[in-house]
Amino acid sequence: MENNFIRRLYIRGYKKFTEITIEFNPHMNILVGENEVGKSTILEAIKVVFNQQYRNMDKAVLIELFNIQNMENFHNEPCVENLPQIYIEVELELNYQEKDSEYFYGENNIFKKPLFGISFECKFDEELGVGLDSNINEGKIPYEYYSTKWTTFAGLPYNRIKRPLNYLNIDTSTNDSENSFNYYNRTLFSTSYNDSTKMMAKNIFREEIKDAFSNINLPNIGDKRCFGINDKKVVLESILSVYEDSIALENMGKGMESLIKTQIALDRSKSQLDVIVIEEPENHLCTSNLRKMIKGISDKKADSQIIIATHNNLIASQLNLNNVLWIADECSKSLKDVKEDVADFFVKAENNNFLQLLLSKKAILVEGATECLLLPKIYTLLTKRTIEDDEVTIISCNGISYKHYLDIVINTDKKIAVITDNDKDKEKIDDMHKFNKENTLCNIFMADNIDDWTWEVAFYSANKKLLDSLITVQKNAKYLFHGVDYGQVLGKMLNNKVDTAYKMLTAENDFEIPKYIKDALEWLNK
Repeated sequence: MENNFIRRLYIRGYKKFTEITIEFNPHMNILVGENEVGKSTILEAIKVVFNQQYRNMDKAVLIELFNIQNMENFHNEPCVENLPQIYIEVELELNYQEKDSEYFYGENNIFKKPLFGISFECKFDEELGVGLDSNINEGKIPYEYYSTKWTTFAGLPYNRIKRPLNYLNIDTSTNDSENSFNYYNRTLFSTSYNDSTKMMAKNIFREEIKDAFSNINLPNIGDKRCFGINDKKVVLESILSVYEDSIALENMGKGMESLIKTQIALDRSKSQLDVIVIEEPENHLCTSNLRKMIKGISDKKADSQIIIATHNNLIASQLNLNNVLWIADECSKSLKDVKEDVADFFVKAENNNFLQLLLSKKAILVEGATECLLLPKIYTLLTKRTIEDDEVTIISCNGISYKHYLDIVINTDKKIAVITDNDKDKEKIDDMHKFNKENTLCNIFMADNIDDWTWEVAFYSANKKLLDSLITVQKNAKYLFHGVDYGQVLGKMLNNKVDTAYKMLTAENDFEIPKYIKDALEWLNK
């Protein structure tokens, strides 16, 4: 039987987003995107709906929750109709036969179709705010007259006591460890036991603590006054901690805390969790523990729905590119259509830079470290600007075929220039020209002349006199490259590519740039 899970999230007017829809996979979801693009806001929006966050908030906090663009629209044209508001909707996949499922089923959603789900709405209460029109028309937002409402798709009031699925958020990005642990421990306790077991534990705890206090035999504080235990303050969940080998989880290092929290949550036989949200699991983890966490997540990914927000390339590639949801420009793009063999390739090729490519605005793909060293200087020489000015990312494929990288971004709006070698292969040159005619945003550049078969050869051909004086060689030494004598200077360049590139980088001379490299940078900046 399929697990309960979050099918879709719709956000309008909340923080970063004027409007966005995210379609989730039933099991593994990896949210990636640049800083401040809204990954945390997406996870927080889910929490707002399920946990009824902001239910008892001070209305002044609304200024931090409303979308900035909506605020500007109101101030540009102040009226009741333009007042900012928030609407969040979570569509669910639930089992029809489960208890309370009908409570969440109905047509009260943006599609007006019978679906399972919950919505949250925060808007100006026109009945409560009667007579405020003049203030509103002066550009004043009446925060105190806003109301919040959680409603199921059946049109019924939602209360988190009646949550439709077991949900846990693990946030390793926050420093508020006390609240984080309280939430984690309470949620784990709530989902690990049935109602009768929890009730029995709480009742026994309450009685035992009263007995323990009585046994202290504190003297009375007056003729008729004494200390006692207040039942309202005796809440078992508020003092629970998870222990491992007699050590409380919160007393372990941040990295181990994150790892163990995740391991416990993933054990569905114990935690009974349907949805696990993990924000930046890479925080505080060394590489070995990060790999351990990734393996644990991968092994358990079919048991629950997992939603991860990350900046870590290892996490995104090892948990499969097809599970990546790329958040950019108020939209969500799934990589589920990336070919299976390409996704498998990046799982196996650990030293890849696919996430760096995905998060770049414009990129140049190159074969290795030599090009990475020299291209920033070449870019500035040709354009009079830096790659930072133009937000261009230079990415080394590290021996991985650039075609695998292009398969990831071929259907995006990114402009990608590939600078590569022709390897004395006329067919590669012909394929390049054919590819460039068929693609407008991705183009490949290599020398048209097979004699300039690689980067070093092309540079030496264009700068022979300068490089002969710059590169020192030993008298009568042979610098064979793959058994071929290309001459002393070029032979040394081919055998010591990075050292030669660094020599060229630190030289004060201006080099003549091979035509295909010029063409690449000119095309990228059109």
